[in-house]
Amino acid sequence: MESHRFLLQHNPHHVATPKFHQDGFFFNEIDPLGQQADGHFYLLTAVNQLTQQADIRCAFFSQRNQVISPAEAPFGSIEFAETLPDSVLDQFLEVLLSSARLFKKPTLRLVNYPDCYAPQQANRLTAKLFRHGFRLVASHKNAYLPISNRPFEQAIQPQERRRLRACQRANFHFHHWVNPVLADVVNFITDTRKTLGHRLTLSPERLAKLLDTFPDKFLVFCVTDGSKLAALAITVHVRHDILYYFMPASNPDYRTFSPMVMLVNGLFTYCQQHKIQLLDLGVSLDNFHNPKPSLMRFKRNLGASESPKLIFEKTL
Repeated sequence: MESHRFLLQHNPHHVATPKFHQDGFFFNEIDPLGQQADGHFYLLTAVNQLTQQADIRCAFFSQRNQVISPAEAPFGSIEFAETLPDSVLDQFLEVLLSSARLFKKPTLRLVNYPDCYAPQQANRLTAKLFRHGFRLVASHKNAYLPISNRPFEQAIQPQERRRLRACQRANFHFHHWVNPVLADVVNFITDTRKTLGHRLTLSPERLAKLLDTFPDKFLVFCVTDGSKLAALAITVHVRHDILYYFMPASNPDYRTFSPMVMLVNGLFTYCQQHKIQLLDLGVSLDNFHNPKPSLMRFKRNLGASESPKLIFEKTL
């Protein structure tokens, strides 16, 4: 008997979807997949015949010029068990390619999770994709903070430490905004980014819907000066041990304080308290998706390490 059964589903419901073998990445779950594009997606899994759980999965979307994973999320691609046999991974890629070819689109595009999320699987997947004829079309440096018992202040550069202490002396406060006023959050992000000439990667309406639909996954943190917002960030609880720093915004009036340092310090402490092992600070790109050295330098000053975040394409 074959060890795995391959299953391709269109817009599957929870009850019809094989359970993933572990606590997987939030962006690959059914509900957030249904929020992307027009909600039409395909889920390919390989079900372990002994456990009846999916050991590998990939959700993809058929768009005008390509088949893509994901349509509207930081990453999608192929998520699988560390113990998955090489032969099953090879078979899965062949089934994925044959499934993608049914849509008569020129390319299949896979946006991988940062390597630091699952280093062994990421390395294996990269090697396999090359062997199956994929080409690397983009490689971004993804910044992240490994969470340890060490105080955040000890890991950061002196100039950032001075900024943190300036915020503390000014009696700024960091807190988790448990029941945020969604309009206030969205307006603050939209207004501050517009003032700085930064493009929003999501429409205000879609951002508000994500916050409203997934309040336990999209968490809002802020730094306040009295009743005034100095800085704010939405984070995504990607997995029980990973927090993704998403949509940061800083009030231009507080530029001399750099309150985002206090905000990241607070997030680091939050991760320590909630047994989160990795704080993902994301890629550092400008409005044109080119590397932004000043932003990467800021993250390095906060003690961040760097991990590749790779995008692959295969001509179909």
